[in-house]
Amino acid sequence: MAFSDFTSLYFFERVARCLSFKLAAEEMHLTQSALSHRVRTLETRLGFVLFTRQTRRIELTAEGERLFLLLNRNLAAIGDEIEDIRFNALRGTLGVGCTPTFAQHWLAPRLPSFNRRYPDLSLQLRSKGSRVDFNLYPSDVWIDYGDGHYPGLSVTPLLDEVLLPVCSPDYARHMGLCDAPEALFDCLLLHDVESIEQNDYRWEWRSWCAAAGLGSPEHCREYSFTHYDAAIIAARAGLGVAMGRYQLARPLLDSGELTAPFDAVYDPGLAYYLVARKDRIEQPRARAFLSWLMDEIAG
Repeated sequence: MAFSDFTSLYFFERVARCLSFKLAAEEMHLTQSALSHRVRTLETRLGFVLFTRQTRRIELTAEGERLFLLLNRNLAAIGDEIEDIRFNALRGTLGVGCTPTFAQHWLAPRLPSFNRRYPDLSLQLRSKGSRVDFNLYPSDVWIDYGDGHYPGLSVTPLLDEVLLPVCSPDYARHMGLCDAPEALFDCLLLHDVESIEQNDYRWEWRSWCAAAGLGSPEHCREYSFTHYDAAIIAARAGLGVAMGRYQLARPLLDSGELTAPFDAVYDPGLAYYLVARKDRIEQPRARAFLSWLMDEIAG
C-alpha cells in the first residue's frame, strides 16, 4: 500500500529543520511529547529510524537526512507552484545547472533578456564541470555538453557543436597559418581538458588534424589547461593555437579578437542539451526557461 501519512512527514520536516523537538513543538504550538510520539509512529510506519536521540540533542540518521533533503526540495517546489497559481505569474526560483564554459560564454551574456521576460522569476545558476547528477547537485534543469544519452531523463537538444582551431590574428600572421596549414605543426598547441572524458586529452587535436587531412600532432609543443577559458585567454594573448568550440568562440571570432585560420571543422558528435527529470520539465518555470532558450537560439 502506498504511503499516505503526509501530515507526519510535515512534522518530521519541521523537527529535522530545527534538530530540536522542543523548538519545533513551540513553532507548531504542540506539546513536545505529542510531536515526539508522532515522529516515533512515523518511524514505525516507515520501518527505519529518522533520528538518533541523545541526552541534550538529536541528529538525523543517514536515512533521515536523505528523507529530509527530499522533503525540503519538494516542499519548496510546491510552494513555488502555489505562488504561480495565486499570482498567475512565474515567481519563485528556477535552479539551473550548467557546464562552466557554456554558462560564461553563452548563457550569462543572454540572461538580461530572460530577466526582462520574467521579472518576477529568480534564477539560481550552478556551474558544474561534472556529469549530470540531480541527486548530487539538485536543480530543476541542467544544460550539459554531451552525447545526448541521459537514461530516464527528459532531453532536449539545444545546439550542435563543432571544433576548430582558433588563435589571435597576429599569431596567425606571424606563423603563416592562413597560407600553409602544415605550419600548424610549428605552433604551440593549447589543450583544454575540461568535460573530456577520454584519458587522452590530445584526441580533439588528433581528430581535427585527421579531418583536415593533416598528419599527427603528437610531436607538437603543447600547453594543457584544466579549463576551456584559460586556453582561450591564452590564445587571445598570442600564446598559441587553441581548439575552440564554435558556439562558444563565435563572439570572439565576430569581434576579431580571435581568428579561425583554417576552413576545416571537426564534428565530435557532442552537443548542448537541456536535461531534466521528467516531472520537473513540465513545471511552468522549466517550460518558460526552455521556451526562452529556444527563442535565443533561433534569434
